[in-house]
Amino acid sequence: MNIDIVITGPLGVNTYIVSDNGKAVIFDAGGNEEDIEAYLSDNGLNPVALVNTHGHFDHIGAIHPLMEKYGLPFYMHKDDEFLLGQGKKVMQMYGFGDMETPLVTNHIEHGQKLDLGGITMDVIHTPGHTPGGCCFYIDGLKSVITGDTLFLESVGRTDFPYSSTQSLVDSISERLFALPAETVVYPGHGSKSTIGHEKNMNPFM
Repeated sequence: MNIDIVITGPLGVNTYIVSDNGKAVIFDAGGNEEDIEAYLSDNGLNPVALVNTHGHFDHIGAIHPLMEKYGLPFYMHKDDEFLLGQGKKVMQMYGFGDMETPLVTNHIEHGQKLDLGGITMDVIHTPGHTPGGCCFYIDGLKSVITGDTLFLESVGRTDFPYSSTQSLVDSISERLFALPAETVVYPGHGSKSTIGHEKNMNPFM
């Protein structure tokens, strides 16, 4: 099993492509669908699903075109669906161009185990940055994809009307910090870390 990163969208989102046996799951396709398609083609990968940590505009820009091109299902928590409809307006407001609003085909929930083309992962609901924010623990990689919940020595913003600092702290301390210390943290932006490092060094926790 392999995990790789394609930097996408106007805010430099880490789009993760997890692959195994020629199949791939795409996490947080923020934009630059041509780059994602090129990676898949160059590596001989067949995409089986799109999965999102949350619904912010910078994480969803390439979802609709990839759904159209490959006929992919789109997995996300229902509590973040309201953000999808805001994406186009926010893109235009900041002068980042346009985008098509994607539609969720499969809702996910805390504790669910997903098997997407043989690539398995555990869904960890981590509200705080957004109400429906989720992280994905992939045992085959001893890694967790955290989106904008947990970063290298930082955490996600909670200054939005729908955000909650206390919920974010609880999500990280009770759910993410319960993972093994050696678990590699793959955040939505920036460099990777480990759960053990964040337990000891994250100044926000």
